Amino acid sequence: MYENEPKLMHREARKLVALGIPVIPTGGGISPKAKEPHHEALKGTGHWYINRGGERRSTWKVFQDRLPTEDELEAWYLEHRARGIGFVTGRKSGRVVVDVDAEGLALLVELGWEPHVLTPSGGAHFYVPHPGWYVPSNASKNKAVLPPGFDIRGDGGYAMYPPSRNRKGQYRRTGHRKPLRVEDIPDSVTVGGTTYPLRWALGLVQPAETAQPTQAQRAQAHQSQVGQGERRVPVWLMLDRASAYAPISRNRGAFMFGLWMHANDYTEDEALAHVEEYVDRVQGVKRTAFTGDEARQAVQSAYGYPRNEPWERQDDERAS
Repeated sequence: MYENEPKLMHREARKLVALGIPVIPTGGGISPKAKEPHHEALKGTGHWYINRGGERRSTWKVFQDRLPTEDELEAWYLEHRARGIGFVTGRKSGRVVVDVDAEGLALLVELGWEPHVLTPSGGAHFYVPHPGWYVPSNASKNKAVLPPGFDIRGDGGYAMYPPSRNRKGQYRRTGHRKPLRVEDIPDSVTVGGTTYPLRWALGLVQPAETAQPTQAQRAQAHQSQVGQGERRVPVWLMLDRASAYAPISRNRGAFMFGLWMHANDYTEDEALAHVEEYVDRVQGVKRTAFTGDEARQAVQSAYGYPRNEPWERQDDERAS
């Protein structure tokens, strides 16, 4: 099997693409980078950018919005001999993945979920239909809200797909095909005496997209712009509110910022012009780095959704 892995992955990748599911090449095999994107294969097909250090780095972000072509699949697997498949989760594929490792197996027994994929580390993947709003990936970086062993691969993420393997073994598809519905995920679970808001922490509760600013904020915003001919909600107010999401998910905050900018009659270019300011505000909230590219992707994703109702503006007399 091992010598024929690239051909096998090519065949399986074509099947996924035929179903409308974007894929990317991963290292696969026994490489220490088995779960990482296959950087040379991506760069070899034109998917790269120059970072601030002048280095050429691979990128796969385009496949969050489109399927790979047959030529790209052939180049990845038959020329560059990639040995793994990552299927791109999120709105384009119509799926997100709840990723549970061995630490979370006891809770899985209680929940009674049937896995779709068994992972080499003894965990499991569960496929959930994309709910229609932005679902952040890697939510487990916030250990305070997710039960041990649980994670989510949503918009901006990908999950390894069978028959890919790593040093611990092979990803294996089970016979279960029925998706795990959002309604099947309880609002909260208790593990070791701690209660976790499971569905919300996984990003599977619809965000309050049209939540309104306080009356005092409205009044301050109005007063700061009266006489200047500007009737739109000020950007700083939306940045403030978006930054409040950062302790849970900086990606989600960026997405909400995009939703609100869109609702309040700002163009996508205007929203993107404030991405670096948002990143500067939330960078230190967690130890892991948060890049402008990640924030831009979330903002751009928000502009792909229908525009919500604009926030209300109030006159001085009404706001006082």
